[in-house]
Amino acid sequence: MFLNQFNDEQKELFLQLCAHAVMADDVFEVDEMESMALMCHEMMLPNHMPDIDVPIDTVLTQLNLLTSKQQKNIIMIESIILLKKNSYLDETEVNFLDNMKKKLGISDDKYAYLDSLANIYISVKNELTDAIEN
Repeated sequence: MFLNQFNDEQKELFLQLCAHAVMADDVFEVDEMESMALMCHEMMLPNHMPDIDVPIDTVLTQLNLLTSKQQKNIIMIESIILLKKNSYLDETEVNFLDNMKKKLGISDDKYAYLDSLANIYISVKNELTDAIEN
């Protein structure tokens, strides 16, 4: 939704973060793969799976240093939406988001608000898709 606001370095770090996020449960699902491709398209990057050899804590540290508060909120909500593509979060994904929240300095209240907005976004998107397809 808002990924075009990132510079090239931030875009690649965000993709690395997303790669780590989708692999948090050790399963790279088709919906997640499609979402990664759409994110690449939105950021005007070639569709690719970024290298995940860089530890997630290093990626988060870099994102924390290189992004504004607004961009951190974008990173958080986009990550929540990405991980909720299959309609639920398993324990490893919850832990992944909790670690992100802490590393990016996002308060519990802000996270709860972004999570609720992500749920609304997913619901509306699903309803629109159903309306179009049926």
